[in-house]
Amino acid sequence: MVFFSCNNCGEACKKNQVERHLFQCRNTTFSCIDCQLIYTRDTYKDHVKCITENQKYGGKNYVEKENKGEAKQNAWVDQVNRAIEFVTDHQVKELLKSVAGFANIPRKEAKFINFLTNSCRLRDKNLALRAWQAIAAEAEKMREEAIRKQEEMQKAEKAQKEAAAAAKAKETTTTTSAAPDEAPEAPEEATPTVFKWKKVIKRKLKENGGEMKIKKLKKEVISEFSSAARTEETEDVAAVFEEKLQKCGGVNVDGKMVSLMVAA
Repeated sequence: MVFFSCNNCGEACKKNQVERHLFQCRNTTFSCIDCQLIYTRDTYKDHVKCITENQKYGGKNYVEKENKGEAKQNAWVDQVNRAIEFVTDHQVKELLKSVAGFANIPRKEAKFINFLTNSCRLRDKNLALRAWQAIAAEAEKMREEAIRKQEEMQKAEKAQKEAAAAAKAKETTTTTSAAPDEAPEAPEEATPTVFKWKKVIKRKLKENGGEMKIKKLKKEVISEFSSAARTEETEDVAAVFEEKLQKCGGVNVDGKMVSLMVAA
């Protein structure tokens, strides 16, 4: 939560109290209590996050670790801002602008509508529902964009590998033609490698539209594990899969479903 100090009377205000305080001190500015930056009545809403105490007192070499919950909330705020930018419904646009300054916007439909009703004093439930639908539409677009970009990267990587393989094959053919009396070398056996569980899990999810049932995902990953050349021998494959899935960053497990998290 961001806190401000009124530069006229010195009163400390939570972010959602600033608008009301402006009736008392009309032409004042506000200083953020943590970072000491100064904001006007028009710019304070953009200050949605500030430095933590660890960043403030941890020294110049301190690196803040990303909080998973905070990352999800930041991605949600990005979706709200996208909805503000692209929504054509004027009422919805103005409503979303008024809530964009809050740092704790709920990410579930029922809680979001209750938030608008209680915190924003909104009595029009139809308008609240339209606002939620606008955010949900942008969230879906962002998810599709992320999947499309990933697919394009995979295609580019595949094309590079194929070009490198073709060049190597051409070089081998040229060498063989130049030395016909030499006996051909026996093909090398596949070198066993460590099976990359997390990489395979994410790839399977992307190939299935970003979301799968855990049972189906487990079956496909274990099948690939069984057919791959690898160095490790594992007796309880299912247990290893469960462990790797829980530790797989960028993946969300919700009941029986697994999905890729959308990047911010």
